[in-house]
Amino acid sequence: MPYLICENCGGYYHLDDDENPNDFNRCQCGGKLVYSETLDSKPPRSRKKLYAALSLILILTITGVSYIIFFMPHNSGLEVSTPTVIASDYRGTVSKQTITAANATSNSTANKTIAVITGMHPREKLSIRTVSDMVTQYNLTSDQAIIHYMVNVTDNPDNYVNGRSNGEGLVSQYIIPDVKNSSAEVVIICHDHAPGYGMGYYVATPKMDSPSVALGEVIENTLPEFTYYRASSNAEHGSSTLTVSNPLAAAGFRTLVYELPEWASYNQAYSESKKLVATCFQAI
Repeated sequence: MPYLICENCGGYYHLDDDENPNDFNRCQCGGKLVYSETLDSKPPRSRKKLYAALSLILILTITGVSYIIFFMPHNSGLEVSTPTVIASDYRGTVSKQTITAANATSNSTANKTIAVITGMHPREKLSIRTVSDMVTQYNLTSDQAIIHYMVNVTDNPDNYVNGRSNGEGLVSQYIIPDVKNSSAEVVIICHDHAPGYGMGYYVATPKMDSPSVALGEVIENTLPEFTYYRASSNAEHGSSTLTVSNPLAAAGFRTLVYELPEWASYNQAYSESKKLVATCFQAI
């Protein structure tokens, strides 16, 4: 009983009496077909190809492990609490997450604590994504802590006016009272900005209170890639200044409005945000 056997995949085809082996050129896998009277002479699959396949698997495995070890973020040295919803209404929700070092002191009042607010303006995706990732991966020391407030606007989040208004209202009503009851010393309110609205990465202190200004000047002198914008006495303040940043500064918190250029890459925005937080910790 004649067969055509593939040298590549090992598959075979039984030839009927009226079929000519010369009518078949290649296996459907592309391998060469060999005529045989029996299946006993079925050719073994190429060892060379087998070794090549095994080598490829090994390379992919090593590459994957290397990526996990060297490039994936590690937070084994952190205690990251599960985000908890502290408030919710028709505009959206506000969640809170506390990040400390795994060996943090039990006396939380001794920590240098920074509060970070993301999502107040829901269309500003870069700051939401990069800062949220950065704070949960930041290499905190035992006396440092970060409180991350996450605003999720669900009512008209893509509408420029309504989305911003809803986010600012959630922060004003729910986050500010919570910050006032916290041990935070610095509050960073995170945003993106479009071209023409400031230069690159910058911070601003809308209220121009002395503690916030002093921190802005430290950032200006420490991070040359950052611009520090001071508010003039006759500046026209936006709604977020009046409802969020000014009340926080008035309550005694060093308050920064942090703006990332919306065209920046994720990696760059992540890196600059990390530098800003590091500088703030050094200043307090």
